[in-house]
Amino acid sequence: MPWVNYHSHSLFCDGKSAPEDFITAAIAKGFYAYGFSSHAPVPFPSHWNMAVGRLDDYLYEVDRLRSVYAGKIQIYKGVEMDYIDDYWGFRVSGLQKEQIDYVIGSIHYLDRFPDGTFFSFDGQPDDFFRGIEVLYQNDFHKALVSYYHSLRSMVEKEQPDIIGHLDKIKMHNTVRTYFNEEDNWYRDQVEETLDLVARTGCILEVNTRGYYKHNPPMLYPGEWVIERAFSRQIPVTLSSDAHQPDEIESGFAYAAGILKDAGYKSLRVFLDGKWQDRTFNETGILV
Repeated sequence: MPWVNYHSHSLFCDGKSAPEDFITAAIAKGFYAYGFSSHAPVPFPSHWNMAVGRLDDYLYEVDRLRSVYAGKIQIYKGVEMDYIDDYWGFRVSGLQKEQIDYVIGSIHYLDRFPDGTFFSFDGQPDDFFRGIEVLYQNDFHKALVSYYHSLRSMVEKEQPDIIGHLDKIKMHNTVRTYFNEEDNWYRDQVEETLDLVARTGCILEVNTRGYYKHNPPMLYPGEWVIERAFSRQIPVTLSSDAHQPDEIESGFAYAAGILKDAGYKSLRVFLDGKWQDRTFNETGILV
């Protein structure tokens, strides 16, 4: 059975190929649907977000592909929107719901350096640890609590369709251990966040990019978080966060097995212009 994927980055942001390359790869693999989610513009310099002046071109190109490949695959246009506490998010971005099919809400930025530039944890490990030193005086507890506070603020105020890579703040923990996922204070932060996700009805993304790009491999979120999400009946979607065409289903078979072991029997997918649940196994979804 083929797959679907709604988290994907092309040359319009930090992806490595043109959007059409992803579509031809998805058709070759028999995908039912494919969605683009370029990093939406932010009001400051960024090497991975889409430039403000390219937004209209991006929306036009996805519409063009939708027309060209009609009848072969369903194509959807979304954005991955950065949320920054009291500063930036979908509500102040100028984007309109009518322009897009769905929003992935993600946290990449934690705070500002003294010179006003924004600190992102989603970069090289050395940059991350330098930011924690400068902004949090190496208090990782404070930094992680700040992260989950921002995540909950995003869920409550923005209520995006999809919550992107919920626990990605752990990404450098294998380079230099800065917290223990077994600690009660950390689990409490995650549990409180999942409670809010459940109340708002947002979809939780299971993101496989850390599985096929990270050593050692990891899912975002991890297995125990997926189990806790299932206990709250939080709907999940499976995404690869692809930056090049050969990544569009990377890690899906593994993640599908983890989801099934946790108790999930269906994935939330965007088909025929609406979100709906479809059964799945390690080879794809059943339409």
